[in-house]
Amino acid sequence: MDYIDTPVHRSARLAISQLFLDTELDELDLKSIARELAAAGLPVDELQRIYETEVAPACWRNLHALPGGVWTGFDGQSLDEAIRQHRIRNAIPTLWQRWSIRRWTASTRDDWSRVMKALTGI
Repeated sequence: MDYIDTPVHRSARLAISQLFLDTELDELDLKSIARELAAAGLPVDELQRIYETEVAPACWRNLHALPGGVWTGFDGQSLDEAIRQHRIRNAIPTLWQRWSIRRWTASTRDDWSRVMKALTGI
C-alpha cells in the first residue's frame, strides 16, 4: 500500500510513535494511545500496517540511541519525513522484510499488544 498522507493517518502515526520514545510507558500512557487511535477511526489492520511498515522502520533506532533518544515526543513533520524515507514500500513482505519488522518492533511489541487490547475494549 502506498503512503497515505491524511490528517487521520498523521494522527495515528504520531500516536504510535509514542511507543518508540525513550521513556517508560505505563498503563495510562498505553490507554491514552489506544484512545487516540480509536479517535482516528482506522481499521485495526491499517493500524498494524502503519505500526510495522511506517513508524517502526523510522523510529526504532530512537530506543537504542546513546546517550539517549527523544523522550518528550516526536515532531510531526520530522516524523512524517523519516517515515517517507524508511518505510517498507512493498505490499508483500519478503522473508527479509518480516525479519526486519520483528527486529524493529522487538522493544515495543508488548506495549503494542497492550494498546491493541485496550483499543478493542473502547
